[in-house]
Amino acid sequence: MNELYTRVDPKEFWPKITYRDAVTMAGSCFTEHISDKLLRYKYHVLSNPFGILFNPVSIANSFERIANKQLYRTEELVFHDGLYHSMDHHGDYSGTDKNIVLQTINSSLERASLHLSQSKFVFISLGSAKVYRFRKTGSISGNCHKIPQDEFESFRMTIPECSSALEKITSSIRLLSPDAHIIWTVSPVRHLRDGIEENQLSKSTLLLAIDQQMKNHTHENYFPAYEIMMDQLRDYRYYARDLVHPSSLAIDIIWDMFRDTYLESQQDIHQLIEKVHRAMEHRFIRDDKEAIRTFAEKQLIQIEHLAKTYPDLDWKEERQYFFQLIEPD
Repeated sequence: MNELYTRVDPKEFWPKITYRDAVTMAGSCFTEHISDKLLRYKYHVLSNPFGILFNPVSIANSFERIANKQLYRTEELVFHDGLYHSMDHHGDYSGTDKNIVLQTINSSLERASLHLSQSKFVFISLGSAKVYRFRKTGSISGNCHKIPQDEFESFRMTIPECSSALEKITSSIRLLSPDAHIIWTVSPVRHLRDGIEENQLSKSTLLLAIDQQMKNHTHENYFPAYEIMMDQLRDYRYYARDLVHPSSLAIDIIWDMFRDTYLESQQDIHQLIEKVHRAMEHRFIRDDKEAIRTFAEKQLIQIEHLAKTYPDLDWKEERQYFFQLIEPD
């Protein structure tokens, strides 16, 4: 045996995601890694409309409010350390002006409701079975917003509790998109605050709940991101410096396996898009305005060719970037 690792082979999935399909993604920070890749290659994706969420209950609550278009009210916000927060949202939504905070989260909810109703695929990444109950309201929080720990009760959910939350997620999705394909995964990010054993128990709880969900809904699917990280990439060189998050190389490897499993073969257009993005990321050593102009004009010619070949894709961002390089100061 020459291979010094255990190969993980995701199950074949059909139908494939195409450029015509809307995709909704929600859950842990791992969701954002995959959605960033999809957005980079111009897929129609909405990612984490409530921000990053880790536990099944908070994800279930977010989908329930999206499905019912249940907007937030001012009295649901919490004021702490000079900021207004929603306990259901990531800190990215917090701010000093409660009206702006409320407008931002409700606008995101309305966009998510529309996008979910159009989505053919829904991808959900569960991060942890550990939850924090805010004593003031008695509700599970999606984010603690650095509020003192003694204002929360923390515990690990049971398998039945996780299963109930997953069932609520499915039911909410079905209200807006009855035929959507639901894809589950467990985030490969390790939650080590309470130790390695607790992390394993938490991940195992999520895996068992997903297994039960798959038995109850045979049309749903599982992508083994956690297993790829734990077995195929069983080496600390595949972790970032914090030894908790996957490295960029690990993310690329997992993305390649996700792409091969779920996306319609689009290697040619992916490579062409990648060339344009690499050009956008190019940093000029000298401030040679003529050379920069020539470079930008060449890229715009290529973009116009791609726009004619792939008219359904949006090239606005790329056009704007290179146009500003050739415009006079």
